[in-house]
Amino acid sequence: MLTLIGTGLCDARDLTLRGMDAIRAAHAVYIEGYTSLLQCSHGELEAALGTSVTRLMREDVERGIGRVLEDARTRDVALLVVGDPLAATTHADLILRARELRVDVRIVHNASVMSAIGAIGLEPYRYGKTVSVPYWQRSFEPTSFLDGIRENRERGLHTLCLLDIKAEEGRFMSVGEGIAHLERAEGALRTGIVTPELLVVGVARLGCPDARIVAGELRAVKEAAFGAPPHCLVVPGRLHHIEEQMLAPWNNH
Repeated sequence: MLTLIGTGLCDARDLTLRGMDAIRAAHAVYIEGYTSLLQCSHGELEAALGTSVTRLMREDVERGIGRVLEDARTRDVALLVVGDPLAATTHADLILRARELRVDVRIVHNASVMSAIGAIGLEPYRYGKTVSVPYWQRSFEPTSFLDGIRENRERGLHTLCLLDIKAEEGRFMSVGEGIAHLERAEGALRTGIVTPELLVVGVARLGCPDARIVAGELRAVKEAAFGAPPHCLVVPGRLHHIEEQMLAPWNNH
């Protein structure tokens, strides 16, 4: 049995009782360490869980997961995923590979950025397609995320922008860097969307006691201090008057 366990958004205290039961019953416990970031050290996580936890990076999960799945054919194996296990396509692919090997899979859900983003005050059902903002590299300067924002705004919908994480390199895109990428994409596409006056919401450490939310014009949010990662960014669409009131406390923070 392979059990994918959502850890929630902050640290080991966000694990559900069902998740803890599965960890205690597991022969081996792993955590994938590249799609998001826990707000505690690996040692603190192991101490809280009372067991050793093996960290898997992208290469381990995407190419070397075979040994883990083989183990799960005969024993209980737990894989911890920051947030919710099904919030990233990587884990859907893992489930399909497990099915091919006739490995039973169980999911223990938890909070993810997709649900917790409601904390900023915009109605969840008024979000459109979520976009990812990747780091630009030589010969790789994608702008499709701005196309997604444009499509959402044409329908009056909000856009959640997931900012790139390269845990293996110790790089986590900040709100300011994310906005800079939007500006670069605007320079290439000339959509007229990304202006200094554009309303955006920057978010850091969502779900943690020290979460940081700042709403305002793009030029102001770009210069705001958000502290440690992970960060994300929201580009609102058409606002309902209730949403305007809910956003108000985050202005000029």
